Formats: sequence, structure tokens, C-alpha cells
Amino acid sequence: MVKKSILYIFIYTLLVGCHTILDSQNMLTNNNEECEYQYFLEIEATSLYRDSADYYHIEWLEGYEQTFTTLSAKTGSDEFSQKILWTSDSGIQYMNSWVSSVNPASYTDENGMTHTVLAAWEEQINDTIIVYAAYEDGCGFIYYDSLGVVIDNEE
Repeated sequence: MVKKSILYIFIYTLLVGCHTILDSQNMLTNNNEECEYQYFLEIEATSLYRDSADYYHIEWLEGYEQTFTTLSAKTGSDEFSQKILWTSDSGIQYMNSWVSSVNPASYTDENGMTHTVLAAWEEQINDTIIVYAAYEDGCGFIYYDSLGVVIDNEE
């Protein structure tokens, strides 16, 4: 239930925030071309093992405070600096603040690629972190994807 609530809040925030930005820049109406779904969003963790259930696995590095990996996203868009929003259903309480397991935003390069960092903490060993990413194109279409990363400890 909490995981779904986080996803709904993330999507709502994306819809309201991006719509306001695009509308203020008059980007929601494109008079030169018809708007249609033409892009996509696919996120993956290419440096991690992917099991038959489509979950990625990261091995906890003993003796460290955190274990990191890079997540990548493809958009199919050639728009440079497309903002991609990221969130996760997991994180930790640090200095009276909740810290997500992923960085909250990144920007695409000229090939429609972007990256972010996923950080796992020791208390997340044997948990599965669900990561969500989304963006809105110039026509107001929203694209999103998610993946799961299991934090393993093979002591």
C-alpha cells in the first residue's frame, strides 16, 4: 500500500509540475506538428545481474556504509537536456530527513540517454528496492518505467 502511494504521489507531482512548467513556456500546444506518442522510457541496471523474474541483484560490499550502482534510462528522444525524475520506494532516515535510494533527477544527453545512482544501505540487505522514473515530452505525454533491485549479501 505504501509503495503504491509513493508511486501515485510521484506521478501526480510529475503531472502537475511538468504541466505548469510546460504551460508557462507555451509548450503544451505545438502548432507546427501533430502531437503523438513518439518516445518511450526504458530503465535498466546494465552492470547488475538480472534474474528470470526481471529483478536486478546487487551484492552488498561488506565493510562499506553504502553500495552503489548506476542506473541508465533511454527515452527515444533526441531532445538534449530532457529532465527525468527518479524516486524509489526505499531509503533511510538520515539527520531527521528521509533520503531516497536514488538521486531525484537527471538530464538526457543528445542521444536520449541519462544515468542516475542507486545507493543501498546496510539495513536494506535482503530487501528489494523499486525504482521509478518518468518524464513528460513537449506535447504533454508522460512516459514512465520501473525496475526492482534486490540487495544480496553472500557472506
